[in-house]
Parts: sequence; C-alpha cells; structure tokens
Amino acid sequence: MATVRPMICPQCGGREFLSLEQGTRYRCLSCNSEFLVESVGAVSVPPPAGGKKASPFRWLFVSLLLLLVAAALVWLNPSHRRQAPAPVPAASVRPAATAPTPRYDLQRLMLVADPAAEGSPLLLRVRGSFGRRGPAGYVADVYDLRAKTWLHEPQRLQEGVGEAVRDARFQRMSDGRLFLVLDKTRLFSFDFASKVWVDARPLLEQQPELAGSVVQIETGYPAEGDALRVMTADGVRRYFYPGVHLAPTYDELTRLVADYRHPEAEQTYGFAFAVKAHGGVGPQLLVRYSRLDNKNGPRVFSGHLEWSGEGDGRHIVVHKYIFRQAHLGKVEFFTPERRYYRASVLHADKEEVIIFFCPDPNPNTPFLLQSLDPETAAVRWTLQGKYGGEICKTADGLYLQQGMKVYRISDGRQLLATPEQVF
Repeated sequence: MATVRPMICPQCGGREFLSLEQGTRYRCLSCNSEFLVESVGAVSVPPPAGGKKASPFRWLFVSLLLLLVAAALVWLNPSHRRQAPAPVPAASVRPAATAPTPRYDLQRLMLVADPAAEGSPLLLRVRGSFGRRGPAGYVADVYDLRAKTWLHEPQRLQEGVGEAVRDARFQRMSDGRLFLVLDKTRLFSFDFASKVWVDARPLLEQQPELAGSVVQIETGYPAEGDALRVMTADGVRRYFYPGVHLAPTYDELTRLVADYRHPEAEQTYGFAFAVKAHGGVGPQLLVRYSRLDNKNGPRVFSGHLEWSGEGDGRHIVVHKYIFRQAHLGKVEFFTPERRYYRASVLHADKEEVIIFFCPDPNPNTPFLLQSLDPETAAVRWTLQGKYGGEICKTADGLYLQQGMKVYRISDGRQLLATPEQVF
C-alpha cells in the first residue's frame, strides 16, 4: 500500500507523496515529480521520467522570474554595463596632412604677345625660393590672360638660388625672342610653341669669342640693341648679339654703332623727353628723331637730351657721345607747346606713342597716361591715375604691367572706361 511521508516537494511544495522503491524513491502527488531520498531530510531531484507533466503556466512563470533576476544582476554590476561609443564631434575630425605651400622670396613677371597664337596676351612668371619653406630654387609658369588660367604645372628651372647673386631678369629682343638670366650664370630662351623655357647656354658656346669662357651673364640696356652683356674668364666684357652672331668688346661696339648695317635695317622714328638745360629738373619737351633701326644688331646710343631757349629761340642739345650721328637723322620738338613733368615714353611704334607724365610741377597733381598719333601728335586718349609701368600691345589691346599687377587698358585702340585688373 502506498506510504505517504511528511516531506515537502522541492518542485511545487506539495506534502503528499507515493513511495515507489522501498522508501527511497517517491512521487509527488501534486506535480507528479519523482525524488530520491538518501537520508532523512535530504531530497535530490532525479532526471524527469515519463508521466504527467507540470503545468505550462507554472514553467512559464518560473522562466520569466529567472530572466528578470538575471537581468537585474547584470544591470546592478557596473563591470557588465556596455555603453555605446560617443559620436566624434565634426570639429575634431582633421583633414589629411598636406605639404606646406612653398614660400617664394623673389618674383618676376613679363607681359608678352604670343607670336604662336596670333599675338594673344601671356604673362610669364619666375619665382625663386631660398628654401625656408619648401624646396629651394627657381620655378616658372605661364598665365593665359585671355583664358585667365595657368597653362601647365610650374617648370623647375634650377635646384638652388645663388649665394652671391640672387636675381632673375628678362630681356625681350626686337625679333620677338625672349631671354631669361638667372643669378647671372644661367641663360634660358622661351619656346612659344611649347610654352616652356629651354637652356640657351649653347648659344654662347657657339660664339667663337665666348666658347667655354663666359663666367657672368647680364641683360643689356635697350640703347645697346639686342645685346646680352657677358664677362669672360679673362675679365673682358663683351656684348653678345645672338640674332646676328656678334660679340664685340666695348671699343669694338662703338665702331659698330656707326658702321654696322643690318640687312633689314630701316629708317624709323624714336621719341624721347628733353629736360630744361639748367639743373635738369624743370619742364620737359617731347622730341622726335629719325634713326636707323638696326633690328637685332647694335643700335643708336640714347640718353638724356636737353633743350634751352624760349619761343623761336628754343633748340635741342644733342650729345655726340650719346647719339651717334651716323644713325641719327632729323631731331625736332614733337609737341612744342606742351610742357611735361616727370615724364617717360612707355611705348612707341608706327601706330602710336604712349607717354606717362604729370602736366604741372605740383606734386599732388594726378599723373596722366596718354596715347599720341606718331605723325601728327594728336591726342587719341588720356587716362588719369598712377598707371606708369610696362606697356604690352597684344591682339586683345593694350596691357599695362605695374609691379606685380596687370591691367588691361584698351580694346584695340578703344580705351576702356575703367582699367580692368586681370592679374
């Protein structure tokens, strides 16, 4: 007969059991669970056996309770808490490091009309760096003033800047060629077709008087014609004319000025300002003289002229050691009734003469830039302001370079209402 012992079911708390194996194995009459009793008061739970199953709602309640207890333990333990990574502020995100912009210690500009593009305006730039920030040396680039863009990446001309001499100078020749001298030691010529500078040192080596002996190169004065001044190893200065393959000394040049005739030489006009004889600081008069244009060869020496007298008694003093009579023709006052102060001729050709001057001695009077007819001296246009500088005539009109700034001042012969700064 079944024996019921006063025990408590560890599963449901029931107190009624059925003895199965001589008092060692019991079954709870409430939940049908079976237990083994090894000693009084010690009850172990055996693996579940077949039979009546516990209520599903009771198991669901127990499972949820266990989950809640586990979640509470995890939450109360700080070592198990996981926090989402804080978003990185946008300001703390730094761009990738870039190379520092080189600092250039000197810069030169040259305005030219490109013969390879029907006279379109180009701006040539050469910059030099001592290497304080970025690589040392000279670089060159080309700016198209019509398209307002750089044509290509900067061209590296030299890996260093001279210690004794630091300089970059341009020289424009009458046949349109352009030369560049770096640190008085390197010579380049500009290739308009490819828009790059090429080494022109071979031109010196091809000249018999200069081959292997040039130690210094300088640009020449406009009055000397298309000459580069060079110094040879024996200390002799020569004037190298690459267009006609001449390299005379100074004494030889003084004779060439009078005797040399270029095959394409022609008579043309020259313009200069003559100063009042006493002191040279008084009013100036514009003078026109006829001369022989020797193209690429030696030219007439020029210099300052003086005028004296008043009314019909005025005359021009021509210094024989400055102007060579063999190349100098008629000399005359071009605008005899006009007075100029601090004046200079910026440009002169067969189409126009452009002058820069102050109309009176008052230092506060604005300067004028003026275009004159080269035959009649009639004024074509006048621009007021401090627009002295280098004039370049291109297919797009006149451009004026003033230091590191460039202005377009005319469209053909038509003066712009306001000069347009293009660089």
